[in-house]
Amino acid sequence: MRNKLALIIIVLLIATLPALALSKSAHRKAAAKPKPAAVKPVAKKPVEWAAKVNGDLISMDLYNKRVEAAIKDVTKKTSPEAADEQGLINDTKKSILEQMIEAVILLQWAEREGLEVQDKTVRAKISEIKKSFPTAREFYTSLAEQGMTLSDLERDVKKQIIMDKLIDMRAKSFAVTDEEIKAFYDKNIDLYSQKEKLRLSQMLIKDWKEIQTERLKVVSGAKFNGEDIGFVEKGQLPISNDSEVFYLEVGQLSPILSGEAGYYVFKVEEKLPARETKFQDVKDGIRKFLLREKGRTQFVNDLQEEKANAKIILNEKLGEMFYPVTSQEAVPHP
Repeated sequence: MRNKLALIIIVLLIATLPALALSKSAHRKAAAKPKPAAVKPVAKKPVEWAAKVNGDLISMDLYNKRVEAAIKDVTKKTSPEAADEQGLINDTKKSILEQMIEAVILLQWAEREGLEVQDKTVRAKISEIKKSFPTAREFYTSLAEQGMTLSDLERDVKKQIIMDKLIDMRAKSFAVTDEEIKAFYDKNIDLYSQKEKLRLSQMLIKDWKEIQTERLKVVSGAKFNGEDIGFVEKGQLPISNDSEVFYLEVGQLSPILSGEAGYYVFKVEEKLPARETKFQDVKDGIRKFLLREKGRTQFVNDLQEEKANAKIILNEKLGEMFYPVTSQEAVPHP
């Protein structure tokens, strides 16, 4: 038995000798070669941040892009100098920072509650947004004008989906009584009723004799050469008394009526009668709306609490600019 074991050991040693020899040979060759010069590690440029929210960074670069796009929008109606004098520029910068901080808090909150948003859900929402643009090029141009990339939009869409989920979760803990629903219906009855509407074409001529002639031509069978002004309700026409128009039937002409711009003749193209939606027909819709509003109110309160409990560290320059006296800790960026 000992002889057999010794034989096995010898065989194993013989099998490993070529490898050991090769290893030693390679080692000698490696030792003979000159060592390459030591490569100095490249120092990484620190990431500049606008704020830290519970340890998560908000990039200063992204913040600046959002601010630039927002200021362009603000200064469309006024000069940059006037906007600055009115405090609009500073207010815009502060608002953008607060929105971005809130977005981070919201995403962290959703993660703690175990809310997940699938990528396909986000992509579907973005596809809907794309469809509202005539071309894909215009969609991406609009993104660029807002200082956003597609990734930025995906994050914002995800944020909105999360908000909707959090609101719905809170809405489930509330109830709405029939009395609340009826009170809402009665208070907002205008939302559930429709006044009589006419789709009109109008002829407007400043000269009295000329409009008489034109109206007579139409009565005699000529085509009515008027402008379609769409649907209107009583009181919306540019004349002092429109009662003589609203008693007309489809296809009929109004008498000549005076207004500030001249003389009018109207033709009724279409008529929608007044109607009221019954309470029972809208009851379920109102219930869902009121439940969601209760959920939204609770969500806003909870979000304020999340903000109050969050550890927010601002970039020193931004902290001094927006919150010269603040309870938030403000430190310089690294």
